Amino acid sequence: MSSHDSNGRLVDLIRAGLSRADELGRARVPLKLYRPEEQEELVTLLHAYLWDTAAPHDDEWHRSPGNIMTLWAELLKIGKETRERLIPLRTDLVKVLTERGLGYRTHPRSVPVLVREYSGPIETPVHPGDPRETSSTIAVGSWGAGFGDAVTNRKVELAAEAVVQRHYEAAGWTVTRVAHLKCGWDLTAERDGQARHLEVKGVSSSLPSILLTRNELRSAGTDPDWLLAVVTNALTDPTLLEFERESVTAAADPTVYRVNLSQ
Repeated sequence: MSSHDSNGRLVDLIRAGLSRADELGRARVPLKLYRPEEQEELVTLLHAYLWDTAAPHDDEWHRSPGNIMTLWAELLKIGKETRERLIPLRTDLVKVLTERGLGYRTHPRSVPVLVREYSGPIETPVHPGDPRETSSTIAVGSWGAGFGDAVTNRKVELAAEAVVQRHYEAAGWTVTRVAHLKCGWDLTAERDGQARHLEVKGVSSSLPSILLTRNELRSAGTDPDWLLAVVTNALTDPTLLEFERESVTAAADPTVYRVNLSQ
């Protein structure tokens, strides 16, 4: 099989799996927020066509330096410790994944793709300070919401709210800001007897990694109208991503604990 034919076959296979995600309305959703059976389908498909498996390729294609510019992050379980190794992927394949929100750039010549939830040390980080050194769950991320200086965070927050409000008003919803009421969400959208309680989070990067307060998480668990609206690249190229409350509560991971030492 020629390198050209192999290349086309591989991309077609990946696109086929991800197109099913589009049909299910899950485009641009991090892999960990897919349903378990959907995760398994995509992970199985991708793993079957990585470089170190029986991927369709010839030696010339495999050795081509132009093809080895990106990395696939695969988790390895060693006893109770979870580690991560990096496997080269072709740039065109990563482009397909990135279009679906499954990849992110950490270095000009590397785009790791997180396969599963990660916790623990990384065996070979791409560079010092790589954000993958922390958990990849929705509640953590030094590159996401809740980190950085207060002035920038406020700008990101206001920009995100404006994006969400414009989006819903353009669709005929009446939007009211209720963040000051501390009710567990920021905007209430109403239309034709329907209501959506929108918790808005803005991030300055392309990763939908945010922090939720205890009150917000409680609302996610109990309020059927609650919806998480995350605006990535809020100050530069805003993209609105929405997450159902079940996905949010399933992905949430406690990162800070209150410790009362006075007792």
